[in-house]
Amino acid sequence: MKKLFIAILVASVMGLTACHDKDTQKQAETIAQLNEQVATLQKQVTNLAENQMIRVEPEVLFQKTEKIPSSTSEGNDQEWHQVKFDITTLKTSSDWLTELLLNEVIKRFGVDKNIKIDNKQQFIEFLQHNMADALKEAKEYEMSAYETQMLTEYLGQRENIATFTIFSHNYTGGAHGLYGTDFVLVDLKKKAVIKVEDIFVKSAQDKLKSLLWERYRNQYRNEQGELIEPFMSKDDFYVSENVYFSREGITFVYPPYALGSYAEGEKELTLSFYENDLKSILTPEFQFLVKDTPE
Repeated sequence: MKKLFIAILVASVMGLTACHDKDTQKQAETIAQLNEQVATLQKQVTNLAENQMIRVEPEVLFQKTEKIPSSTSEGNDQEWHQVKFDITTLKTSSDWLTELLLNEVIKRFGVDKNIKIDNKQQFIEFLQHNMADALKEAKEYEMSAYETQMLTEYLGQRENIATFTIFSHNYTGGAHGLYGTDFVLVDLKKKAVIKVEDIFVKSAQDKLKSLLWERYRNQYRNEQGELIEPFMSKDDFYVSENVYFSREGITFVYPPYALGSYAEGEKELTLSFYENDLKSILTPEFQFLVKDTPE
């Protein structure tokens, strides 16, 4: 009888131990799963924080000014010709974004395709050579001035889209120089520049052009409200690749002389987020921009 009791007791203890081991193993698996989920969430939060907290500071790539005495100066009235280069970019909290912005500056500087520029130092050396050539040209042709400016700025962020501008100004004498503001939209998730073809479906290019032409055409009316001949003809009209997302809608930017006189400056054409036809020509990725029509 005692032996039977002992056998039952041992079996009970072993059964409890087995159950305990199973519970312990299950708890360990649960803890491991929770730790994995926590790690994933922490990574997502970190990435989100990095995207929402872009820190920028201006970085001078090349900044130099030299004055050349004019050979036509008489007496004490010395005249000078100025050669000035002022090229800046932005240093950001993300190395990939800093490099992307630098490459955008290089693209807009009109670097010859035969000249290979792979890094910042090579670009700085390129600018130094340009400065030397400009000085030589200014001396040879008695140019009143030779100025080149390129300034990069950060405007802000909307969800995963960061907006930057690159302002450029060139003056080589005459009544005025040439300038323009390029908008650079960056997808912080894809780490890439957003282009017009990313925003609008390819098959809707004619519709897009028609909507923009309508906006432009309606700007030219006389005092009686009648349509008059615009600065640019419909045949010459084009869809600008320079765009940004404003509060009102998707804005297309045109440089001076494109849609108007130099005095009119840069011109903008905006497709409202409330535009009835806008959603149908947007790619799925950007349809979230369209707002419901207010009642």
